[in-house]
Amino acid sequence: MTIAKIPAGVTADPAALFGLLALMSNVNAYAEGLSTIVTAGTNSTLTTAQLLSKNIVLTSGASGGFTITLPATSAIISALGPTIPTDGTFYFPLYISNQGVGQTGTLTAGDSSTTVSATEATLATNVSGKWMVQVATATTLVITRVFAGDA
Repeated sequence: MTIAKIPAGVTADPAALFGLLALMSNVNAYAEGLSTIVTAGTNSTLTTAQLLSKNIVLTSGASGGFTITLPATSAIISALGPTIPTDGTFYFPLYISNQGVGQTGTLTAGDSSTTVSATEATLATNVSGKWMVQVATATTLVITRVFAGDA
């Protein structure tokens, strides 16, 4: 979801990082939407747009326990915009609801630059979870679940 579109080719310089371009980029990074995904087989790979909607509902289709695979770390960080802090102070919420799939999903990193807390990565059927996604550095993400409950 985009609240304020930044024109193509525009890159914030140091002076603009604290001005309108920074505001536009950060407001867009906090915007939320909804993505409903019909699971299939044993893997559901999220697109960057689906992940950044920040609210994901998984529905029927998985043939067994399945993975919920994230996009590449560089794609996620790039899509957040050029002005988000990359010093570990920027977080955004990620909500995933496993509604009626009948199988357990496991949140999985798209590459080695994202760390998903291993003890908090599973999501049983009819359970929702909230994770906080931390932009730990300019090239790494750390994802920690902070809540799980009925869908």
